[in-house]
Amino acid sequence: MGVTPKQVEFSLGKHNLQFSMTGYHSGSYPVELGPDDVSGGTVSYELGALAHDTIEMRDGTTLNADVESVDATTITARIGGQLQSLDRNQVKRILFTQRDPVASEQVR
Repeated sequence: MGVTPKQVEFSLGKHNLQFSMTGYHSGSYPVELGPDDVSGGTVSYELGALAHDTIEMRDGTTLNADVESVDATTITARIGGQLQSLDRNQVKRILFTQRDPVASEQVR
């Protein structure tokens, strides 16, 4: 319905609020309003950790990406689904995000 903070009117019953922001895990929050509930109230919701690594460039820009590799001269990252090579001298710092382990196939 919009960008937070946002004031929204709800009818009686069950509702499921959805929250999302680029670079973060999305989330939902269930709300149930009954006939005896008073109007006015707030919901606070903190989105999950960053879903991607953060690359801070020396020019002040920030990229959300999945860093694939780093060597002495190049950083290879998946940005918007595309692999890109970045000059390591242009990168100020990288904040790596912990990822869930990927289930590997069992070899029989």
